[in-house]
Amino acid sequence: MIDDDFDDLDRALAALPLEAPPPSLHARIMAATVYRPQAVARPWELWLTGTLVAICAWLVWLVVSAPHATERIGALAVDAVQTSGLTSMYTLLWLAVGASAAWWISQLSVPQRAPRTQSR
Repeated sequence: MIDDDFDDLDRALAALPLEAPPPSLHARIMAATVYRPQAVARPWELWLTGTLVAICAWLVWLVVSAPHATERIGALAVDAVQTSGLTSMYTLLWLAVGASAAWWISQLSVPQRAPRTQSR
């Protein structure tokens, strides 16, 4: 059976010459634990962002260091636009109609219904 009599331990602790805690100890503990500001990003987010930035920088360096890279990228972009049909007049017409419809719909304002009041 466990003896829960702590009188001897309390007397031993009372006999110790303890120093008074610093006056700002409570405030420092609270600032380091409870009131500590939240981190802006988690560590894995920082690693992912750093990795993606490094990969993008590496790809930019590959493109810049290749001979005639800008001409090849430009020709590739023009070829992609032409083969996708974006130069067709019908496609441009439907893009204009869609953009116009989206703008006009975004300008509509729908009035809110007045809240019901319950009668007793």
